[in-house]
Amino acid sequence: MNLPAHLEAGTVINYIETYNTNTMTDLFNPTAEKDSIVQDDNGSISMRRVSFSKTITQNKRNLRFKEILDENGGLPAKDECLMIKSNGCSDTGSIFQYMIDQGTCKALYLSTWIISRTNIGYICKHIDNGNIVNLTFIISVRMKQMSGGSGRATFNHLIEEFQKRDQVNLKVCNCHAKTFSAQIDDNYYTVTGSGNWTKNPRIENYTVTNDKDIFYFNKDWMSELL
Repeated sequence: MNLPAHLEAGTVINYIETYNTNTMTDLFNPTAEKDSIVQDDNGSISMRRVSFSKTITQNKRNLRFKEILDENGGLPAKDECLMIKSNGCSDTGSIFQYMIDQGTCKALYLSTWIISRTNIGYICKHIDNGNIVNLTFIISVRMKQMSGGSGRATFNHLIEEFQKRDQVNLKVCNCHAKTFSAQIDDNYYTVTGSGNWTKNPRIENYTVTNDKDIFYFNKDWMSELL
């Protein structure tokens, strides 16, 4: 992907890449290719891309994701964009865990279509430990309508647990947005992609930014729903 020599701050880049699922890059292979796009000092946008494909058990997801990101430069620096493609190797909760390991989450704005019972407990644990100071959580009404009863049971559990905690603002609505913004110390991370806060044993994409304006964009529209 070729970028102009100079881009003004805030320039929007439409980025499209086609993958053959039979030949997906695997970062567990030391020969894996890593691409980067870096702008000069007069610009404001830097991009990194990582891809990985590996099916692993749930209890190793967070550790494996940490290994992958550590090997590829970690979280994006300010005004940097990190693009991730995964295939069953990690989930959205693993990305957040990597972030919160860097420091206290002063504010978290999270919207998802569905969430697992495991990740509900995981978020509540971080709230109770003081690792998440404030949470605004937007969940789709579709979750309690899912067939088989398991979705409704998990939905009811979510409502019960979050209503116990004064640090949580909860909104149930017709929402399919899958994104979260987290203020970790002086960093303003936003993750947007196809994955829910559940086990994702399929190709998923994520875009991770460290940008205050993008953080406040998510903060503003989620706050308006409350």
